Amino acid sequence: MSTQSQTKFLSSTEKTLTVIGLMTAVIILLTVGLYSLSGTSFAQSFSGLFALDSLHIWWYISRAAGLMGYLLFWLSTIWGFAVSSKILDSFLERTFTYDFHEHLSLLSIGFVILHIVVLLFDKYEPLSLLEVLIPFVSAYRPFWVGIGIIGFYLTLLVTITFYIRDRISMRAFRTIHYLSVAAYIVSFAHSIASGTDSTITWVQLMYWGTFLATFFFGVQWAFTLLLRKKAASAISTGS
Repeated sequence: MSTQSQTKFLSSTEKTLTVIGLMTAVIILLTVGLYSLSGTSFAQSFSGLFALDSLHIWWYISRAAGLMGYLLFWLSTIWGFAVSSKILDSFLERTFTYDFHEHLSLLSIGFVILHIVVLLFDKYEPLSLLEVLIPFVSAYRPFWVGIGIIGFYLTLLVTITFYIRDRISMRAFRTIHYLSVAAYIVSFAHSIASGTDSTITWVQLMYWGTFLATFFFGVQWAFTLLLRKKAASAISTGS
């Protein structure tokens, strides 16, 4: 392996380890925070976090992972609007904005997968493999869990197109990417209707604040596309 290749490999490894470390730290902090809401002290919460035989600990971890997965998916969605409308091009390189959008999608999927996997081992409200893979069969709030599963599958489909972009047309790529809007909407509905934290005031503010921000960016994106189509139509007609 050449020196340049080794440098690239080490750089990539460092970035990967950094992301894993940050994800672990966020999960721990969120889990301890959620655990603390039960009225226990921080020290008791931190101790409870590593008591893996606790009845509720996996539930708290799953909730923390679900919140992070939602926030990252929301950020990926509005970032996608910004990339498509090119409002970031004046001060950020397009290669960076595109790659960052892709990485946000991957991180959100990672947290959602953690959210799902932990539910399989949870002792408080256990779900079977079929219940987390097949929509509307869950014993726990089947409709809202079901649309969450659909939203996850739509997100996977959209993310896969990043890696097959050279094999499909740009029109197909954009059409599939439009599904990310539907994926966000059903993920939002799943989170606010099935999440056990959705009754907490700051969580409600977070959900509705992010939804309104998405609506704003979505309207701005649609308006930009409309102006582009009008401009292209004017050029094609020679007016």
